[in-house]
Amino acid sequence: MSSTLPRVGIIGAGGIGKTHLRAWAANGVTPTAITDAKPEILAEAIAAHGGQAYETGFDLIASGTVDVVSICTPPAFHAGLAIAALEAGVAVLCEKPLATTVDDAERVAAVAGETGVLIAMGFCHRFQPHIEKLKAMIDEGQLGTVRGFRNRFAGHLKNAEGIWFSNPRISGGGALIDTSVHSVDLFRYLFGDPDRVEALTSTVATDLGPALEVEDTGVIVLRTAAGVIGVIEASWKTPSGEWTVSVFGTGGSATVNYADNTLRYCPAGGAWGGVEVEDGDRFVREITSFIDCWRGDQAAPRATVHDGVAATRILANAYASAGSA
Repeated sequence: MSSTLPRVGIIGAGGIGKTHLRAWAANGVTPTAITDAKPEILAEAIAAHGGQAYETGFDLIASGTVDVVSICTPPAFHAGLAIAALEAGVAVLCEKPLATTVDDAERVAAVAGETGVLIAMGFCHRFQPHIEKLKAMIDEGQLGTVRGFRNRFAGHLKNAEGIWFSNPRISGGGALIDTSVHSVDLFRYLFGDPDRVEALTSTVATDLGPALEVEDTGVIVLRTAAGVIGVIEASWKTPSGEWTVSVFGTGGSATVNYADNTLRYCPAGGAWGGVEVEDGDRFVREITSFIDCWRGDQAAPRATVHDGVAATRILANAYASAGSA
């Protein structure tokens, strides 16, 4: 196995970009280059992590100083940056979603196929140890025949009306594209592609803020050809919060709770109890896997560009169903 580490550029150093910077550092990588649209965030990142500052992501890609980029910008910019990087021979770890439209997502996948350059999706929940254990339980038949899936990622996005998350021209949508893109990928990771997708969305003025241009709350219902039905719930306006993934089968049920990092299991006719799960940071493990792919020690990313396209397509179908496409 090679011990070589890539020269890394971070495109977008706020929010999730800070998480990527931390995860790269945990893997022994100091960034070579960083860019952010906000000068104060860029200066803060350079001061904390080092690296050369660039005015734009395209400048960073064209600099010839990086082997890999983490694309951590708002969603509307993902596809253009990913394509520029792939065409320049720079490997890509792209945060979710791959793109805000199916056409753009498919363009990225096409360029990836033409160039053969590595690209992986930042579907970090595939690297959550509790999700890995849950998948193993399903695959090994511990839950019997799976009949249902429920996932709720919801809380309170403060000042949503004042940030880019609620600007559809930048975000591509609201709570669904923000959080449920992960949920859709989890459903596919555990059970495969759905053959039916329906959704409902809404936004209303409350004491937490005005109605938005995008949905602040939504529900997606999915079904696979094998009959697994999934319910995905998302909200930016429920401050009590819930971050859970549950699977229900003929042989038992299991729930991952991100609030306390637990996995609980109840066999059919039995009682609920905890399942031991090895510790691990999903973002650090995601970067470790990506480095292994870049070195050639791992054949393919766990979350491929085609997974990114599939999630974008399912979300587009959900929005169309909800009448908010």
